[in-house]
Amino acid sequence: MRLFLFRFAHIRQPGEAVKIQKWWRRMLEIRAAKKPLRTIFEGDETGLTGLRCLVLIGAHDDILGRWARAMIQLGPGAILDRVLGRQSTSWLVLLRKATLLLVLSLHYVPESPNASLYLEILTILLSNEGAIATSGAQGTVFCQAIAAYLMKKQFYGLLRKLIPKLPIQSSTSLQPYLTLCVLPLSIYPEDSPEFSKIYVDIFVHILSLPLLPNRLPPDSPSPFISYILLTKLEKLADLISSINQNLNCFSPVDLAANLFMFVSPHYERLSPTAFTSYLQLSVMLINRFNVYSWHSSSALEPRNNAKPHWQTNPVDHDSDFSDGQSDYEDSQLDEDDLPSTLQVNAESIKWISKVAACPHITHLLNFTQSQAILFPYLAAYLFVVTATWPSSQQEIHNIVLASSNGRLVGDLYREVVRRSPLGQEEDSKNVYRSGSAIHWPPIILLADLYCQALQTMDDEEFFGKAPASYGRNPLTLEEVASFSVQLLNIIFSLYWRYSYDNPDFDDRDWNQIYVHVSPHVYCSWKALREKLLRCLLRIHARNCRRPFVRLGHWLIRSQLDMNSFIDAAIIQEQRDSETYYSQARRIITSQHWNSILPHLSLLKKIPFAIPFEVRVSIFQHFIVNDRLLHGSTERLNALGHHQRPRVKIRRGAVFFDGFAGLADVDLKAPLEIVMTDQFGQEEERIDGKGHFKEFCTSFCQQVFGTNLALWVKNKWGGFYPTTHGSATQDHILDWYWFIGRIIGKAMYDGILMEVGFAYFFLSKWLGRRSYFDDLFSLDPDLYHRLLSLKHSTENIEDLSLRFAIAAQESGVTRTADLMPNGHEITVTRENRLRYIDLCARYHLNAQIKRQSEAFLQGLSQLIQPKWLKMFDQRELRILIGGVHTPIDLDDLRRHTTYGGSYHNSHETIIAFWRVVNSFHRWQKHTLLQFVTSCSRPHVLGFKELVPNFSIRDDGSDENRLPTSSTCINLLKLPMYKGDRQLREMLLEAITFRAGFDSS
Repeated sequence: MRLFLFRFAHIRQPGEAVKIQKWWRRMLEIRAAKKPLRTIFEGDETGLTGLRCLVLIGAHDDILGRWARAMIQLGPGAILDRVLGRQSTSWLVLLRKATLLLVLSLHYVPESPNASLYLEILTILLSNEGAIATSGAQGTVFCQAIAAYLMKKQFYGLLRKLIPKLPIQSSTSLQPYLTLCVLPLSIYPEDSPEFSKIYVDIFVHILSLPLLPNRLPPDSPSPFISYILLTKLEKLADLISSINQNLNCFSPVDLAANLFMFVSPHYERLSPTAFTSYLQLSVMLINRFNVYSWHSSSALEPRNNAKPHWQTNPVDHDSDFSDGQSDYEDSQLDEDDLPSTLQVNAESIKWISKVAACPHITHLLNFTQSQAILFPYLAAYLFVVTATWPSSQQEIHNIVLASSNGRLVGDLYREVVRRSPLGQEEDSKNVYRSGSAIHWPPIILLADLYCQALQTMDDEEFFGKAPASYGRNPLTLEEVASFSVQLLNIIFSLYWRYSYDNPDFDDRDWNQIYVHVSPHVYCSWKALREKLLRCLLRIHARNCRRPFVRLGHWLIRSQLDMNSFIDAAIIQEQRDSETYYSQARRIITSQHWNSILPHLSLLKKIPFAIPFEVRVSIFQHFIVNDRLLHGSTERLNALGHHQRPRVKIRRGAVFFDGFAGLADVDLKAPLEIVMTDQFGQEEERIDGKGHFKEFCTSFCQQVFGTNLALWVKNKWGGFYPTTHGSATQDHILDWYWFIGRIIGKAMYDGILMEVGFAYFFLSKWLGRRSYFDDLFSLDPDLYHRLLSLKHSTENIEDLSLRFAIAAQESGVTRTADLMPNGHEITVTRENRLRYIDLCARYHLNAQIKRQSEAFLQGLSQLIQPKWLKMFDQRELRILIGGVHTPIDLDDLRRHTTYGGSYHNSHETIIAFWRVVNSFHRWQKHTLLQFVTSCSRPHVLGFKELVPNFSIRDDGSDENRLPTSSTCINLLKLPMYKGDRQLREMLLEAITFRAGFDSS
């Protein structure tokens, strides 16, 4: 091989030599042919023959210099007289070629000794004003002919290559070239296509030159900059797409940097139309280079592993609302081919990075926030800036929120987002349409801004009760409600309508549609969904704490089959099972699985959009599924009642006997509780299955009473673990664990409990953190003290507060630091928000951390945490203790069974329902508690009461009071003859003698 290459190289050498010799001979011939032409030119420098010779000779600096000097001496008038004379066509053709030779000569040697002559004659030939003064309208025609020819020959492309050859320190040498750039614009009317083409070329070729601000100081703009960027910028509105099409991949960064450096110091000089054009062009340019990673260089190289900005948009996966798992759909998204790395001059990177700097954002807002016409474009600009510089996002949002006390946020909603077609209808099909792209930046920006505002906005500010001098909610409550519906509709459409099972969706476009929203909105669909979802969840969380929207506000209104959500949840639960449903997992087809993904996504992301009753039904199905998986039903049938674990509980020591007897028992398996009286005698088991429900009732009475001191009741009757220091002792933590197990067992068996937990404590059941405003449900006085501190205008240092608080532990007061060495750090105006946050976290989280963890560990042994994530705190409270609604007597009567002599038409039963119907609301609830041990009905109605509400005759002694057996929901009612007697005896029983078997 080496020998072959050696011989081939030697064979080729003579051929190359022949080519060189041939070229050299041709050059000598051309040079010889031009000698007589030069002689002829020298004899007629300003004539047509001399001009013809000049064109034939070409770009010869000496010849061009002599011709330019001679023509300048001749003067503009004489030149135009010749051009417009007898041989006008020949003159025009030759002059066009001569002007191109002048430009080419400048392109080759911009600092030629004759450069000033070339520039002067070019100025004469392209000066429409001078041509009109000399020859009127014909002068304009001449200039247009020259300019059109130069445009055809890439005039501005040649100037782009020429200018970098000039010394960067000398701005004076650049000015004549910039004047030359502008001259063609004066030749055409501003509404002509030629004017637009020239204007676009100036942006594409001249204003995109690297380091142009180093040649033209931005603070004192040159006439060129003033004319193009400050005076004529409004002409740009319809030309942005043309600029975008003509820019190469290197130019956007430099053009954006130059545009920013030249225009930003002079915002006050821009008209609203010009400002609109500036913002639109800036957004387009930043979007153009947003798909690249930047490096300080000037070459484009293949990219390795760097991720583009649109794939790394910052989305705060808030642990309050996220379980850390990816979307069901997102697991199937593959990265598309990644673009190349854009290597840019370091100076340009420094300039363009100033766009996201706080001084510039503040400066920009000062000139735009009062002009409603700019809001859509300002929103798009701020959105693309935060997407491109994610590290500056929070700072930029803070500036916007602080600007005019957040007024811009309200104006952005009222002027732009509220009028957007996105989210105006549920199940909207316009979210993925290309025409909707322009509407995305404002709504994404508003979601980000309002989400951040909610993070620091307390309830007083949110509800508009804080003094005007303090922070206020930029939106009214009605606007928040309307905005949340808009977000809900969009999120529903994103998760539901355009999923794998949608026949309108083209699978071929799936990966592409998930890359980014549009070529002009570099935010991935996944990031968009999570941004909007995060904002919606924060609004919903605020409503959960203090409701401000009507009932049913959060529900999706589409005509969906709610049973399909139940089916989907069951399939998902079965699919997650490892053993029992292994066969079922195999028979679920891929198509069937894909068809239920939208249901699962909605249940996971926005469960509150599904009716509460449906989710309760899903919860019950989860328990049924778990029973089957655990095998408790099979064991019950196989073993019979007498082989179940049997635990005796003394009625006077329910808690301690329960702890001793049930701590190691599998509570998912069937078991039998036997209650004994003070003499050790077993109480009657009416149903033959024991007294577990009665045990739960007595258990709660003892556990949440004052004797054990394990729980504290807040102002509204909600319980939370005590903060006493002894509560963290190991044996006490075991008690909390056991209490969690029993509460879980009651929920597992569908037993409602007459106990309510504090909302902030229930948030821990859902895996969510508690924040400052949750402190209100723990200690209203402390909440208001900290709120006063937040809004105080006094000197905070005078309060002598430190980042430490006094804590009680085993009867001893100690100092607990809220941060390292907190007892030495003074609370000031600047750090008071940090102090307030740490105080709230300490009281809501740190003080009860171990107690809560122990309780939840016990609860999770029966109730899986993921089952509860479908609910909010208020719903969870209803799930535990029933719904706070008037008792539906018709529903209760439909699901009541009768025993003994009683039946639905018995005269005592008819009288009973007539009397109960006349009760006050509280009396009806007291009756329900008397019979079932819980005063509130199940959210799904009395059909869920197991066993059913029952009434059995208790003889004919009218002096005997009614009694009850709460463990089986049984009312034992004597046969009273009249309504009055029945009413008096029933009220006396339920008011003074409620309890298990009170006979």
